[in-house]
Amino acid sequence: MEIVYQIFVTVVGGLIVGIALDKIRINKRTITISMTSKNYVSPYNSGSFVFDYSNNNGTYVIGQQERVFTTKWSKASDTSIHAYSDSTDIDSIALIKNVKDLSNLNLIDADFSSRCRTAQIGDAVAWKNINGYYAVTKIVSIKDDNRGDTRDELECQYVIFK
Repeated sequence: MEIVYQIFVTVVGGLIVGIALDKIRINKRTITISMTSKNYVSPYNSGSFVFDYSNNNGTYVIGQQERVFTTKWSKASDTSIHAYSDSTDIDSIALIKNVKDLSNLNLIDADFSSRCRTAQIGDAVAWKNINGYYAVTKIVSIKDDNRGDTRDELECQYVIFK
């Protein structure tokens, strides 16, 4: 049995966005294995993201440097999702119910006492990082592959501020 490994790494803007392990020869057969990953980072202070929360250990990073937030998510249903304060750069999280518009959010009166919050579509999670910055992620849509969708997917709008 001969195994030949060729590794290809795709880097875009300094971030690894794809890795491929190619051409493995086993018993005179060539098997191609491709492992690709998406970009799980949005470095901006506001915007939106969509990602498969069943990949990358459920983490998606927003912001950068002292304004970085490694958000962590897991499956609840196709209308709700669990958010966790487990990342090393997160101090605490809170749930904000029924957020209409992130740009008009001017008061956050929330309880930051639990490590896990379950947000519904239309709710938001407020994140406080270890540097004293805050981020708010509004849940726009949720897909759940156990409830008729073809994949697990979370879509959020977000804003970072002090």
